[in-house]
Amino acid sequence: MSENNVSDIRKQIDTLDNRLHDLLIERAALVLRIGEEKRRNNVQIIQPDREIVMIRRLLARHKGPLPKEAIVRIWRELVGAVSLLQTGLKVVVCAPDDHTGLHYWDMAKDYFSSVLPMQKVSNPLSALSMVRENEVTFAVVPWPEDELHNPWWGFLLDETGDHAMRIVARLPLGDRTACDSTPEHRALVVARLKYEESGEDRTFMGLEIDEAISRGRVVDKAREIGMDVTALYTCPGFGPGKKLHLIEADGFYSVDEEWSRTLLAALGDADGKCLSLGGYPVPPVYEDKVGKGALESAADDNKTRKKA
Repeated sequence: MSENNVSDIRKQIDTLDNRLHDLLIERAALVLRIGEEKRRNNVQIIQPDREIVMIRRLLARHKGPLPKEAIVRIWRELVGAVSLLQTGLKVVVCAPDDHTGLHYWDMAKDYFSSVLPMQKVSNPLSALSMVRENEVTFAVVPWPEDELHNPWWGFLLDETGDHAMRIVARLPLGDRTACDSTPEHRALVVARLKYEESGEDRTFMGLEIDEAISRGRVVDKAREIGMDVTALYTCPGFGPGKKLHLIEADGFYSVDEEWSRTLLAALGDADGKCLSLGGYPVPPVYEDKVGKGALESAADDNKTRKKA
């Protein structure tokens, strides 16, 4: 390639950069207008379900060598930056003081953008307290585990009303492969937001019930009423003779649905608690090539198109 060709291509890139910058400016102005309309009509400004629908639409139309993960991170940076302008969002990250702490911080930065103010705590209950007291908008908390005393998610069972704390997202937003499921590389986001349906979701159902009811019975009865249970976490209850269970299930289950009463009746515990604690949109799986492999794949696609 001659120097003239390189110079011509660079000029084209400069022109594209200017166009992209103009579009970013225009997009930010439109998002601010939407924020004003939402406030005027008392509509929830932050909508994780709407954001994931946008991401899914972009990934469905994406092509070329640019990795899908890069597309998601670019748009998350846009969303986070403009959300800061709209609402002055703040984030607290529960990052343990061990080797997993850096994972939580990095996942939060990737999701909320590099410009959103973030602070760190080491206790998930401290993070929830900051959300409850409106000191921050979002809390990033560890993935649930079995047999923890005072699990953070158990305290969401007492949250009621329109401004109750709920789980609204999962980190990271997407997985590089279908096998990216190590708990220490996942986290959940809690906020005073309504958990809304995105079209492909997972819901967490919290229960505090008689300790005599086994884990197997919980799963069996949940499946009998039509739940597609994907995981179950069990911890000591807050009261004597009680156990806490957290069901993760495919699908969207809102707080005010009949399913909670139906499940308690099936379990035979009329005095138990059962509540949707929120959930998250099912994350995209990228499964695409990066680096040299992506460039070779793009070159092969170009050859195929030329032959056609």
